[in-house]
Amino acid sequence: MYICAFSNITEIVKDKLSYKKALLDRKFNRSDNFINLTLAGVQQCVKDRELPKDSSIYIASENGNINTTIKVLDSIFIQKKLPMPFNFLNTVNSITLFYVAKNFNIEGKAIFTDSFESALPQAFVDVAQGKTVLLGVVTEAISDLELHKKRFGDKEIVESSRWLLLSPKTDDVKAMASIEEFKLQTYTKAEHSQEELFTFLESEEEMFEFRGESLSFRVLKFDGG
Repeated sequence: MYICAFSNITEIVKDKLSYKKALLDRKFNRSDNFINLTLAGVQQCVKDRELPKDSSIYIASENGNINTTIKVLDSIFIQKKLPMPFNFLNTVNSITLFYVAKNFNIEGKAIFTDSFESALPQAFVDVAQGKTVLLGVVTEAISDLELHKKRFGDKEIVESSRWLLLSPKTDDVKAMASIEEFKLQTYTKAEHSQEELFTFLESEEEMFEFRGESLSFRVLKFDGG
């Protein structure tokens, strides 16, 4: 399995959430903060590439579209009224997948999972079958920063959109790194996180050994990767 490209959008939130649409090259209608954050990561990863239509999409997010979900629940249970239709639709995880598929011309498999470690084995299977895969990990902060701290207890509030473009080995593939020795195994404790993987991809280091809670692998960069 080869890494052809990646993106690593991260932002430490200080006072308020930034305007994510400013990161986008084009306008996306009826999108919210989580969707815009997702699309910004995909845009930076894909750039001007034209992906195969049968490419797979995997989005991993522990809390999903949390701000719009809060708005919808507030409308229903606090304000005692029906939520706005597009707010309600945007709480459904498959809607974010739809935005990515529609705007990047992809018609293949699209799956939303709760973690990087649950998405990667499925992506590995797709790549082994000759598919190109877009795999992202998206984390949105609650716009009410005090509520976020109360709920998650974070010392730093971070929003991120991290993406990998994965491909099988072909004669015309232009890859920056390979993923080797991929193993599924339960470990007592995770030694690494996806944040460390993306930090490695941005660094000048040549090799990274990843060991999580349920899988391990090695990443080797090519010359110029």
